[in-house]
Amino acid sequence: MIMRKQIVLVFLCIASSLLSLQAVAQEPNDSEGEVRYISDDLFTYLHAGPGRNFRILGTVVAGTRVTLLQEDAEKNFVEIIDDKQRTGWIDAEFISVSSSVRALVPGLQQQVEDTEQTIQQQRESNDLLNQQIADLTSQNTNLKTKLSDAEKENVQITQTLADYDQTAQMEWFTRGGIVAVISLLLGIILTYLPKKRRRNDNWM
Repeated sequence: MIMRKQIVLVFLCIASSLLSLQAVAQEPNDSEGEVRYISDDLFTYLHAGPGRNFRILGTVVAGTRVTLLQEDAEKNFVEIIDDKQRTGWIDAEFISVSSSVRALVPGLQQQVEDTEQTIQQQRESNDLLNQQIADLTSQNTNLKTKLSDAEKENVQITQTLADYDQTAQMEWFTRGGIVAVISLLLGIILTYLPKKRRRNDNWM
């Protein structure tokens, strides 16, 4: 709520600054005259003539668009036609070429609501992005953990294969040694076995 009041205040300040510099173009009217607006007082009296001593015809609310017919510079009064098609005179200090801030308030309020809606949408979008980032971070952490476990398992498998190769080599070496020893023993045994004498078929 405080934020909304601040936004409204900012818009009103900007609008007031622009209105002080803005020149409103003249627009066509059924009665000849220039377009003017009642300034931001609550209301001003509409008199039958150029002065406060003339009969009061009614009041004109601030921000009302009127048509300027003529001006009495001596008495500082202007003749106008108001939004109710009444012709009368009002104090010139209550008329302005710029649209009233009061008339701009509904538009400013709509802009405030649109801005608040945009901010809310951005917040929701940011919340969604933050949630997606958190999910991706969690997934990344899980993947890193799985990768670390896989690397450890790979090291264990590599070590197991290395141990198996070493064991297999030792078995082959042992078997080869046994075969060599047996062969050597057989060779020695065969060397010391008595040889059969050849029969001498020729008698002397």
